[in-house]
Amino acid sequence: MLNFLRKLWESGVGRYDTLCGRHRVVAVDELPERIAEKTVYAVGEDGQYWLAALSCPCGCGDTIQLSMMQGERPCWTLVEKNMRFPSLAPSVDRTVGCRSHFFVTSGRIQWCQ
Repeated sequence: MLNFLRKLWESGVGRYDTLCGRHRVVAVDELPERIAEKTVYAVGEDGQYWLAALSCPCGCGDTIQLSMMQGERPCWTLVEKNMRFPSLAPSVDRTVGCRSHFFVTSGRIQWCQ
């Protein structure tokens, strides 16, 4: 019963966060074929994540994949605030496609100028 209530709460909170414009984190073993908007996927196993992926927030439709493998360059760090709001460091600076440059901080996109 407690597990059911927890899952119900988490699904409601996730939906609320997305409606309020915040990204949320979903841990997966494999990257899904369809990337949901306002979702940062942490790809890995047993709490060890090697990839973060998200849909480009500019709306171009591209999927952005960021390596989280220590020792590789470039390398990003994913931190969750309150176990649901992701922050990525350093900024995401696309050099191809739409050329977006932004930070993900506490689930919100902060555009660079």
